[in-house]
Amino acid sequence: MKKIFHLTLVSFIFCLVMTQNLSAQEKLHYWGDGEQYLQDQAALVFEKAYRVFAAHPPGTSLCDERMFALLSLDVLLHDTRLDMGAAFKQYMNNIISNQLTELQKAQPFGKEIRFFRFYNHGFIVKTPTVTIGIDLVRGGNAETPFIGDALMRSVVEQCDILFITHAHGDHADISVAKMFCEQGKNVIAPAEIWKDMPPQYRVLRGTDVVRETVRLTAKNISFTVGVYPGQQGNLPNNVYIITLPEGQTIVHTGDQDYTDDLVAKVGANKIDVLLVQCWMMPMEKFVSGIKPALVITGHENEMGHTIDHREAYWLTFRRMSGIKAPYVVMAWGESYIVEK
Repeated sequence: MKKIFHLTLVSFIFCLVMTQNLSAQEKLHYWGDGEQYLQDQAALVFEKAYRVFAAHPPGTSLCDERMFALLSLDVLLHDTRLDMGAAFKQYMNNIISNQLTELQKAQPFGKEIRFFRFYNHGFIVKTPTVTIGIDLVRGGNAETPFIGDALMRSVVEQCDILFITHAHGDHADISVAKMFCEQGKNVIAPAEIWKDMPPQYRVLRGTDVVRETVRLTAKNISFTVGVYPGQQGNLPNNVYIITLPEGQTIVHTGDQDYTDDLVAKVGANKIDVLLVQCWMMPMEKFVSGIKPALVITGHENEMGHTIDHREAYWLTFRRMSGIKAPYVVMAWGESYIVEK
């Protein structure tokens, strides 16, 4: 049956009340205060970019306005002078707070899947019956995370289960994993990344593709998960093949290295949506081998990386230019609805 991907206009207008913007309205000269100039300028661009996103939501076609807003984020997020500054901190708090509100209100129906783009390569996948978190992290470091614990805990409350692809800190966060466990929710990982974890933390991995039925007791719902035992270099990386209760199958690659075996094993499944890291090498060969009905990229602008590996949106568009499958590029905090 032919799948029709349907873009719905999501009410995503941010109520961005930035204290630095308020002061910027009064401040007309910045002579001798270059640092504040950069912070106020960044706050303004962050806000205006998301106003553009509200008017031009994610889709498989791209207008100039949306492209320019994404490129504006690239410029800000590659300027290390702004890292962990007031503008960036307020920006992160605003977009995740707004995403939490949308998560709480979103009610997919029928065969709809709503994909929420979280920080880095993190996604929240919500259907009428289940809400799945994949590679959810707070960002930053343990002392100064980008997303505060109280806000993160509220996000976890909206999810039923967490999948972790591999042990790198931009994909695996022990604090987030423990939040899931404390709420009685399972965490599935490729290895014992941390010691002395609660019983809800489980390792799922074999020498070949393994499949397991995951049961959510609280909801009396089950779905199937396949795990391709992949690698990033020498590090175990689970590629998750998740068949949702509504019947669609999604794949999240983590930071998987390209291999012909990966394409053969994962491509043997009928893939509705592929969630792939934007720097997969070679992207065109990988996507053509998997043959997904839709591609959604992730991992752009990981702030823990040096600027040459923060992977700009403009590089994603360059890498995806030869892709035959429809694809969607989202900013953090945005969502996209797929209807089978």
